Amino acid sequence: MNNDNDALIGKIYETALSPGDWVELLDTIAGWTDAQLGDALPAGGMAPASECGQVESLVAHLERAVRSSSYMHALEDRSNVLNAMYNQMPWPMLMLGEGLEVLEYNPVALQVLAAGPVRLVGHRLHFSDRELKQALERVNRLAEGRGTQLLTSPEEGVSLLCLPVQKSDAPGSISRVRTIVWVLAGHSVVTPSPDMLRSVFNITEAESRLLHLLCKIGNLQQSAQLLNIKISTARSQLKSIMGKLNASSQVQLVSHAMGHALVQAARMPRHDDDDEEYTLTLPDGRVLSWYEYGDRNGRPVLTLENQGTSMPDHTVFEDWYREKGLRMILIVRPGYGISTYQPQYQFTDLGADIRYLCEHLKIQRPPMAAYCGGGPYALCAAANYPDLFDRLGLLGTTLAGEYLDLDKLEPIHRMSLQISRRDPRLFMLVGRLGVRGVQKAPEKFYKMLARGMSKADQRVFDNPDLLARTIKRTRRGHFQGARIMMEEYLNHLRPLGVDLQQVTLPVLQWHGETDGIIHIDGARRLADDLPNVRFRSFPEHGHFMVYDLWKDFLTELLSLTPGNPWEPASD
Repeated sequence: MNNDNDALIGKIYETALSPGDWVELLDTIAGWTDAQLGDALPAGGMAPASECGQVESLVAHLERAVRSSSYMHALEDRSNVLNAMYNQMPWPMLMLGEGLEVLEYNPVALQVLAAGPVRLVGHRLHFSDRELKQALERVNRLAEGRGTQLLTSPEEGVSLLCLPVQKSDAPGSISRVRTIVWVLAGHSVVTPSPDMLRSVFNITEAESRLLHLLCKIGNLQQSAQLLNIKISTARSQLKSIMGKLNASSQVQLVSHAMGHALVQAARMPRHDDDDEEYTLTLPDGRVLSWYEYGDRNGRPVLTLENQGTSMPDHTVFEDWYREKGLRMILIVRPGYGISTYQPQYQFTDLGADIRYLCEHLKIQRPPMAAYCGGGPYALCAAANYPDLFDRLGLLGTTLAGEYLDLDKLEPIHRMSLQISRRDPRLFMLVGRLGVRGVQKAPEKFYKMLARGMSKADQRVFDNPDLLARTIKRTRRGHFQGARIMMEEYLNHLRPLGVDLQQVTLPVLQWHGETDGIIHIDGARRLADDLPNVRFRSFPEHGHFMVYDLWKDFLTELLSLTPGNPWEPASD
């Protein structure tokens, strides 16, 4: 690369530091590919990288930038993982400063420590047992050394697992933390029963009773007295338990037991707006997950969401589903949510997974209603498994390569498609920076996306409630990372992989005429290739019309009759 490209190279490394600006890099590289390589492409698609050494140089810079960005953000992700542990622990955890000031605490601490022998009031701890407080003060000022300490109050039935923390010189409250304390006993939420300990660990009934008391009061001699056994017997049982649990000390044993048994017994309360994700294991060992909405005993309807799994939020329609007696089953595609990621997964692969799910749920020939990026998967499933669905609905569906028009797309997708056709590596590398940008600043991404779209689509992202729902679902969908989103995008550059003449079931296809992601002309060409389709376009709607039209779309789809599908059902 010559010096004229210094600005582009600088932009690459600048984006590595600030991935929220990745769309500007996408724009810069798209302009560079136009200027350097011209507009000519092979008739079938992508230009090989060997045609231009400058592409290789650009790839090399992007690879270095991605490695640098990955290292920096790995540190951030490590902090996020630790923070998630802190917030999701099923027992109270406190970060103490000098004088036992509570600097931070996890959510369950407020629930559990509202009453009892150890209470949390504001940022102060109150103890019923004066000696327990004094013991914690000694640990907090390092009078007992730097090792982990287990403090117990037999009278109050409470134990504190204390971890002195090395002082940090970093700015902020972290520099004031002296000790991390877990409240391991004193309430039913965090004390594992003997039966639970036996079910989790391979120990005898007598050993489970002893381990239960050690978790509760922490003192071997007192535990032996309560069990009415000799201290020698208790020591023998303790040695046996430690061998089975591979623990080298009593503190480690209790911590290990609590960390395994209590996580199963004490779950953080689910929020009312948290959807329950169901799972099954496929014949090849992969996990497939799904969500259900509406009437659990109602008419089953399968559905697939958009690319990125951010729309729609079906909780918006929950009451309507119940009113109509619908059991909406949202299938989570591999790589999203907790469905097992599968390398090189194609549109044609999902049909077998859907068929297995239907067998598992004991449902036959349900309707399928697919939105956006779910459309190609649903079409391939309908073509390869003719008896899988009884009808198919496609709302604003994305298209395979043969239906895409580069000059009829909104800016972000046009640039992505342009770069992908030049060299998929360019798109994947920019995408790896971009994914980080979406994760760190999703509001910024959706605002940039909306700027190049129709007014109808802009209104969706101008709605604070819908934007918040979209961001929440994006984060939930990317539980395993977002690489699948980029791989799906590249799949759209290839042919669909099936003969659409094999899709003989009734197909209802709706599309917005102001759709900037998938142009209306491409949607019409798709409809022309489907033998049994009813196509409708909507002049005032764009790509994100699902919230406005979903109820009407499902109503019309479900009104079809098998014998004469384009005549409304009499009821």
